[in-house]
Amino acid sequence: MSDKMTVGFKNIYYAIMQADPRGGKTTYGTPKRFAGAMQATLNPNPSSQTVYVDDVPVATVTSTGVLEMELGVDVITKEAAAELFAYRIDDNGVLLEAPRGKSPYIALGFESESIDGGSLMNWILKGKITVPSQEFQTKGESVEIKNQSVTGQFVNRLSDGEKKFSVHSNDEGINAAVIVDWFDKVYEPVVTETPEV
Repeated sequence: MSDKMTVGFKNIYYAIMQADPRGGKTTYGTPKRFAGAMQATLNPNPSSQTVYVDDVPVATVTSTGVLEMELGVDVITKEAAAELFAYRIDDNGVLLEAPRGKSPYIALGFESESIDGGSLMNWILKGKITVPSQEFQTKGESVEIKNQSVTGQFVNRLSDGEKKFSVHSNDEGINAAVIVDWFDKVYEPVVTETPEV
């Protein structure tokens, strides 16, 4: 989590999760552009429980639940809709919006500029998003532009328990290649194991 205030939101990518074996390695397809970014809200659904003994609080247990996302975008391409919502595209290029099969788990990546001129880069690792809501309105004296809105729920990966990765481009000790390649593939951590003594 970055300690720098953000001033922008852009570059939404998705990658289809191919496998997530318990104790194995999670794999993804190549990231693709999702839609034009307008706004997003992330809610980690934290909870806490206080333990009382002899009428006094002695401990507090905290946890995070399902990570919920509300995402406002301009237009989701029909190719992305077909992949994400199990739709089909017919031979005439028409989107057939009756699901055939289950929608896949995906990783969702995005970028947010910060007040120091850097960028906060994110990958949320395993979730599903809903079919977007749409609103239509006749034109009046003033024109109102309507966007699409999707919600998503993201959980921990089975392979390693990870849920979200983030990095700020201006932080110290950051490998510059990580920032450059951020949307080329879903980031996987590099951890040097400390030998046991």
